[in-house]
Amino acid sequence: MDWSKTKTIFILVFLVLDIYLSCQLYFKHVKNQYEVIGSPTAEQSLKAANITFVDLPKGKAKRPYISAEEKVFTAKDLKKLKNQQAEIVNGQKLSSVFDKPVKLGTKIKTDQLEAVIQENMLYGSRYKLWNYDKDLNQAVFYETYNGKMIFNNKNAKLTVYLNDRNEIISYDQTYLTNIKIYREEEETLSAVKAVEALYKKGTLKPNSKVTKAELGYYTRVPELQVLVPTWHFTVKHGNETEQLFINAFEGQVNEMENAQ
Repeated sequence: MDWSKTKTIFILVFLVLDIYLSCQLYFKHVKNQYEVIGSPTAEQSLKAANITFVDLPKGKAKRPYISAEEKVFTAKDLKKLKNQQAEIVNGQKLSSVFDKPVKLGTKIKTDQLEAVIQENMLYGSRYKLWNYDKDLNQAVFYETYNGKMIFNNKNAKLTVYLNDRNEIISYDQTYLTNIKIYREEEETLSAVKAVEALYKKGTLKPNSKVTKAELGYYTRVPELQVLVPTWHFTVKHGNETEQLFINAFEGQVNEMENAQ
């Protein structure tokens, strides 16, 4: 056997293979560049539709599914409440009237409301203001988990009623307890990707402005109380304001007719 010729053949074969692999890598790189160039980013898609937004939370987060149970109030809970007449309705709802209306001042402020709740109501520090309706003279709070609001949940809701002098006169309360991780953490959609998903699904209209974005929890089946991470966006379109919600894992739009 002519080892010199064999050696030469091996060198040529490896040289050709090396050139072939190099070419493959080059063309793959070029292809990827064209794909990136050819596929608009979420920001570009939204800009083309004239959809603007505030500074959205950056990057992706990891959040778990969580589960919870409806709290059953007891006589022991009632004894903790001072300067008010409270009663338990159907076991899972607390209704109370203050002996004397609690003054708030001429202008309603979030920190004032939250301070009153923390001081006078059970688990008050775990609720966050959702909405204050001046016409109805009421403020709605929802329970939170690790600082994240549990959206539009009748079993995690605190409704505060005021009189015409901006004084709190009564409230209704429900509460979720034994909240725990139901499934391991998963990566959520980024805020901008969630906005883009709302637009692509036709829920978010062109020429809209996203004025608020927050990540919280929501359940489609309140009886089960398995809560999934959910993006909430406040959106202005012309003279209208909408509250939009989208599953932060799957990008599924959550329709909430009475989100208040």
